[in-house]
Amino acid sequence: MNAATDAAAVATIDSPETVAAVIVTYRRPDPLARLLESLSGSTHRPSLTVVVDNHGDDPATRAVLDRVPFDLRYVPNPGNPGPGAGWKTGMQAALELVPPPGHLLLLDDDVVLPPDAIAALLAAARIPDPAGAVAPLLCDAEGRLWGFPEPTDPALQKAIRAARTPLDCLDRIGPGPHPFAWCTGACVLVAREAVEACGFPRTDFRMLGEDLEYSMRIAAHLPARFAPTIVVPHLPPEPPDPQTARRGDATKFLCLLQNLSYLAFHSPYSRHLRRYLAGNFRRWFNTHGWNHAGIAAALAAFRLGALRGEPAGLPDGEALRARYASRR
Repeated sequence: MNAATDAAAVATIDSPETVAAVIVTYRRPDPLARLLESLSGSTHRPSLTVVVDNHGDDPATRAVLDRVPFDLRYVPNPGNPGPGAGWKTGMQAALELVPPPGHLLLLDDDVVLPPDAIAALLAAARIPDPAGAVAPLLCDAEGRLWGFPEPTDPALQKAIRAARTPLDCLDRIGPGPHPFAWCTGACVLVAREAVEACGFPRTDFRMLGEDLEYSMRIAAHLPARFAPTIVVPHLPPEPPDPQTARRGDATKFLCLLQNLSYLAFHSPYSRHLRRYLAGNFRRWFNTHGWNHAGIAAALAAFRLGALRGEPAGLPDGEALRARYASRR
């Protein structure tokens, strides 16, 4: 593993086609190793890969990185400050290069890049004009459609929700590329010009939603698109034991409710998110019960996000989740 980029490597980062991969990880060395292996087989390998470790300087993560045969920078980011803070830290590290890379590829540690994915994303970024962001479809281990960007075209929004596999999606909406209103941060190519115009991901969401906000911000200022011909597997690890998963799920779910409530009323391109709020609140009650603590927590999450305009990472959101946990 190279701790810093040497002069020869930096000299190659002088073109809009150059890509720096930015990966945020937290105590998941096995998925990270799988992702890095897929990057090593890419037909368009990143000029630099930045791994931001939100757990801090972790020996298990370092052991994975020591086996990587390409240029890499490791950035410990202790305290688990959230994906937005991790991406911002990694993007800043990548853009410190002189000259900086033309694109940043933001990645979750549990995706797997097919060999031609980066080249295909770069090609889609040029059609029909330079794009601020480009995203693929996401599939699960069985090849089912796991996630997709939100098309700006209402007809495509309806068609893509009927698709069950990436091939089905391709048949229904065509190869595109299609403009999107937002996308997840599991895999998204961001142009340097987009960072210069729109800044970095926010750090006050804690978890869940900062990727949607960042992609909406870019899409409101620059072309942003996705190509159904590009498919990236998203393969999260198996969850822990049910009780631990349930406690963690409640914390994440309250973050989601507050952040979605914020996004639905305070972000560009997000008005249509309001129709998803009811379904997510219903899912909260179905999962965690129609009891006083659950109802009070859900209403507080909506009030903080929608009415007070606060994402979940601010002190009031932290206090809400601590209060809910103490009552269970």
